[in-house]
Amino acid sequence: MNKKKAALIKGDNRKENIRKCLSLIREDLTPLKSAGNILIKPNLVALKPEFANTHVEAVEAVIEFIRDMVPDTPIVVGESSASAFYRGLPTTKVFEDYDYYRLEKKYANVSLTHFDDDREYINIPILSVVGDTHMRVSRRIMEFDYKISLAIPKTHNFAVATFGIKNMAGLVLRQDMAMIHGMKGGIEVDAPKTFIDRLPPGTVSMARRALPNRLINFLFRQYPAYRKSVKMIHRNIVGFAKKTWPDLVILDGFVCMEGDGPVDGTAVEMKAAIASADPVKADGIGARLIGFEPEDIGYLYYLQNEEKMGEYSLNNLTGDDLDSIKRRFRRHGTYDIQSQWR
Repeated sequence: MNKKKAALIKGDNRKENIRKCLSLIREDLTPLKSAGNILIKPNLVALKPEFANTHVEAVEAVIEFIRDMVPDTPIVVGESSASAFYRGLPTTKVFEDYDYYRLEKKYANVSLTHFDDDREYINIPILSVVGDTHMRVSRRIMEFDYKISLAIPKTHNFAVATFGIKNMAGLVLRQDMAMIHGMKGGIEVDAPKTFIDRLPPGTVSMARRALPNRLINFLFRQYPAYRKSVKMIHRNIVGFAKKTWPDLVILDGFVCMEGDGPVDGTAVEMKAAIASADPVKADGIGARLIGFEPEDIGYLYYLQNEEKMGEYSLNNLTGDDLDSIKRRFRRHGTYDIQSQWR
């Protein structure tokens, strides 16, 4: 892993930034040539705002680069949107709203899929505030022999920040996604339940849309389970990452998010892109880009230092100068609690 490159590019064109990043690490992307089925996993977490979602032009840039290497290999753009689920809507609605269906029309052998209704799954052990349990990951993850996570650097309301590795949570069954945070009990009928379990699905998400961020953050501060859950989410991310591990992480940092991410934050125009076939390295650079040290983000610390699944050093970083691009993002309103994950 420590020999894999990473690329960082800053420029005024989103697609060109991504293309340049991928060109700089092209020698690490040779497994694409032998792949039989390629997955591009964007981040379509929100119905709005637009900048919370992976821009369709970013997906086009990745498809066009892949087509330059392998003209005919099937490419699937796949996602399952939690925000849509909480509104009682399918992920296809998000595809439609953000013009993703143009991908099928524009490129040969490219298709969209969602994981909304998957019935076959893999059980992943996780931690929760009421004890150990499990959540479900779509078994279709096994169909793809090359997986690309195309995400956006953002602050986060539980995990400090989110990048490419956590983006693969879209492969978790939508009804189980909230379990990643550690604040819900198990899916079994007789599993221990928390207060959050007893609320109708989507209640917390709807409250976030209807109430001021400061009030929501205040309420979470008063909830003891939240203080416990921020110590669990990082272990849970590691748990599902072992089954959904991307072969390539691309971070479209043209517009990032600070403050109360990953949905309710503020847009920050960075005009940057990052790519690496070492997901930990890509996410580590993404963390530095927005003003964090990677070791201060629990799941990155565990993935490097305990799981040995990658490394977030700046070795083999090519492209533009990180120090001249990075900036300190405003933290989430509960960052002081989140930072106590150790």
